[in-house]
Amino acid sequence: METIQIDVFNFHELDDTGKEKARDCYRSAAFDYAWAQESIFSIQSFCDFFGVTLKNWECGPYQSPSYTTNAENSHFRGIRLSSIDREKMPTGYCLDCTLWQKFYDEFKRTGDAKDAFDEALWSGFIEWQNDMESQLSDECIDDFLTANEYQFTIDGDFYK
Repeated sequence: METIQIDVFNFHELDDTGKEKARDCYRSAAFDYAWAQESIFSIQSFCDFFGVTLKNWECGPYQSPSYTTNAENSHFRGIRLSSIDREKMPTGYCLDCTLWQKFYDEFKRTGDAKDAFDEALWSGFIEWQNDMESQLSDECIDDFLTANEYQFTIDGDFYK
């Protein structure tokens, strides 16, 4: 029988090379964005308000979002700025703010509800993408690995 001793380290105890490897390992693991369901629910709720269907969508870090809708001018006939609440939070998720504030501000600026909808929807997807990218930043990963007390070998490999 052979006994092997392995020294394990908390993230903050690693040298710069070990920390970089730990970050790279974290990034290369299947990235599971924690707020994906809330984000798409907020966007779908926004579309539903106008009777618009979000048909296809794709949003990920470091790539331009893509989506299609059935939005036409007819979806926005009769919409008045006075009937829109700039602070509307139908889902309670923070992305609601981006969508409704952008819609309100663009509609007020241009008077074109369809254009305001398009701008707001694009802004919502960009906000979602930016949040994913933020969660993959060194600072965020460092905080995550430290707060969750992950342990590593001296080289930065995850220990169990």
